[in-house]
Amino acid sequence: MKNKFLFSALLFSVALFSWAETVVIKSPSYFTAPIRDGHELFPDSLTYSSEAEEIVVPDIGMFGRLDGSMFPKLRKITFGDADYLPGALLTGFPKLEEVVFNGMIGHFDCTLISDCPGLKSIVFKGPVASTGGPGFLYNLPNLESVVFESVVVSLDVDFDTRHKCPKLKGFTNKGAFLKVYNDSLTPVATVGQLKSNPRFVADMERIARWQTEVLTAKHSGWMRKDQYQTAKVLQPVLSEIGSPEADGLKQAMVYAWNLGDDVKTELEILKESSDYEVSDSVVTIGFHYANPTDNLLLLSRERFNLDSIAGSGDDISRIKNLLYWVHNNITHDGSNGFPPGPINLRNTYDTARRDSCGYNCRALAISLTEALLAEGIPARYITCLPKAWNTDNDCHVICVAWSESLGKWIWVDPTFAAYVTDENGLLLDPGEVRYRLRKDLPVVLNKDANWNNKDLVTHEEYIDYYMAKNLYILQCNSFNQAEPEGESCHKQGYHVTLVPKGVCYPYSHYLTTDEQWFWQAPARTE
Repeated sequence: MKNKFLFSALLFSVALFSWAETVVIKSPSYFTAPIRDGHELFPDSLTYSSEAEEIVVPDIGMFGRLDGSMFPKLRKITFGDADYLPGALLTGFPKLEEVVFNGMIGHFDCTLISDCPGLKSIVFKGPVASTGGPGFLYNLPNLESVVFESVVVSLDVDFDTRHKCPKLKGFTNKGAFLKVYNDSLTPVATVGQLKSNPRFVADMERIARWQTEVLTAKHSGWMRKDQYQTAKVLQPVLSEIGSPEADGLKQAMVYAWNLGDDVKTELEILKESSDYEVSDSVVTIGFHYANPTDNLLLLSRERFNLDSIAGSGDDISRIKNLLYWVHNNITHDGSNGFPPGPINLRNTYDTARRDSCGYNCRALAISLTEALLAEGIPARYITCLPKAWNTDNDCHVICVAWSESLGKWIWVDPTFAAYVTDENGLLLDPGEVRYRLRKDLPVVLNKDANWNNKDLVTHEEYIDYYMAKNLYILQCNSFNQAEPEGESCHKQGYHVTLVPKGVCYPYSHYLTTDEQWFWQAPARTE
């Protein structure tokens, strides 16, 4: 979930002819068709001398990445209009001192420029519709100035000491920002300030015309969603100042919305889901929870002294203590699945230490479920899936633990040491979180939620984006025990899936739309 400043491979096709000292830059491969209908994506080629100290890039649909080895003497580069500029646009230029963006930029991605030791100045002379984020620049030890001279609709970038730009103390704002990720970097302009400046109005209207083209284009790809969300910021401002471009942009937004889910946020998609429905049919599948006297649970309880870890407080404190213990002792690595061998707490813990590795969210959730069950606390691991499960394989697995004192399930996520409450501090279960998100009711994430004790997780990242996406379909195991999956000596349960009305999910033994049945109170297996 975090950007680790890892750059993709160079996507330009470059031919270097040492006898002519010529660099031929061809089209990168981000898009195969123009972002806007009727506009050229990229010229047949751009040709520059490898000895050039200054180059000018003409107006283009998009641009790829340049490496300093291509232009070792380059001191200044100037860009015209561009629909899209990628992250790592400029990397490793030893003598580069100045970068100028003369034209309008539709979108530029995070970590735009990096590892240029002599770079002193970056200037955006034209308007910018949107940016990636939060990383903007990296390892520019002599950078002193970043200037924005025009309108920026959505500035999602940030910088801090990790970005290694020690001389850069902030942005110089000669323009106007409509939305910013970090308002301590620069203030947001008022409608009055925007309306009173003819240049700002003209540049906002220029962006609106460009966004209208992107939103209605045939091949704008992911840019359509990005610019739809940015247009949600710009269009109301244009409407308030009486701009003639406001209506055209609004119509383009309606057109894009009606195409499907492409432009919608994860939260908007969740809000549009159909309701659950109580079922009158007789259900033969039940939910079972292994007794803490189960042999496998006893082995984990004694091995880790879970009684001491859980403590002797109330059930909420015991649940949280076990949550933090799993989070602190088994690292998360989303690229690594289950441990080799049996899928239980002891093996997951031991192999993580033996191999100096982490495991995915499913392995962590199964481990926490086992720890809770070993302490006599009914628990399930819950697989949370997106609406687009057939094209988006990024699901998330959390736990729910039964609180006797509250008489309800509560959300506990060992990957992020996360739990969720309402505005009054009442702990919530995933169904309640889902309901409150759909109804715009307050949902509060614990302040110390984090990834691997390295990076704090924000409400926007975890709740509004990641979990809003992954609360569309919920699945659990009917038999909650140690080794609930994989090879084991005991009977396995069934996958039971809660779906909204009209939704089909084929990878399940039993589908239900009855949330009351799905979240029924536990009855422990003796």
